[in-house]
Amino acid sequence: MIHTCQLIASAALPEWIEHLHHLDQQLIIAVNGSESIFWDNISLCVTNTLAWSLIIIALIAIFFRNNDLRGALLILLAIAVMMVIADQLCSGLVKPLVARWRPTQDPEIMYQIDVLNGYRGGRFGFFSGHACNTMCMAIFLSRLFRFRPITITLILWSITTTLTRIYLGVHYLGDITVGFIAGIIIGLTIYYIYNKVSLRLHTQRRLSSEYTPTGYKKTDMYSLLTLIFFNYIAVVIFAMTLGIQ
Repeated sequence: MIHTCQLIASAALPEWIEHLHHLDQQLIIAVNGSESIFWDNISLCVTNTLAWSLIIIALIAIFFRNNDLRGALLILLAIAVMMVIADQLCSGLVKPLVARWRPTQDPEIMYQIDVLNGYRGGRFGFFSGHACNTMCMAIFLSRLFRFRPITITLILWSITTTLTRIYLGVHYLGDITVGFIAGIIIGLTIYYIYNKVSLRLHTQRRLSSEYTPTGYKKTDMYSLLTLIFFNYIAVVIFAMTLGIQ
């Protein structure tokens, strides 16, 4: 069934899409991998969800610190629904339907790709689940907090963590670009629904210079920024430590 879908899709591909696919292949061959153990370790660490565990815990604490129990649980529910939608759209629907090989699985270039620690990922890579998941989270939280430094930091976090997927050879730039677009749409949509429900449940917002427009303490926002910064530093130190021979 999968091979049939691939044949139909390849037969129907316009010339400009084939050209973009060829450019994608050239780009990933050029930038994938390196002779640097340091950058190898950085990429493996940054792309791992466990590297951001402290940030996740801090976010949960901020939700409960700045909302009543019902409000905090509503946020967690919205995020859970958002993640399920993103995952099912990407892995459950689009990847098997489009059936575009990951670079590490693509018969045309797979042996030209530098593979780290034997990691090749699944067969198909369009579109990137990492790009979609991180971007929809960044967009949702940006709308939730309404604090510009947080918005910039979260979007940069999504971009930097996802670009490691190109370095690792498991995604084309096209996979990531479409993943970002899907993530933006999902994040905005879920936040819109969450906000409507939240207003109906009468979520009170604090209005003062000490809070963001949506009622979150600015001190909590700065604490989150500091934690993200030091998390990056920790990843770099860890990569340098592993890189010592």
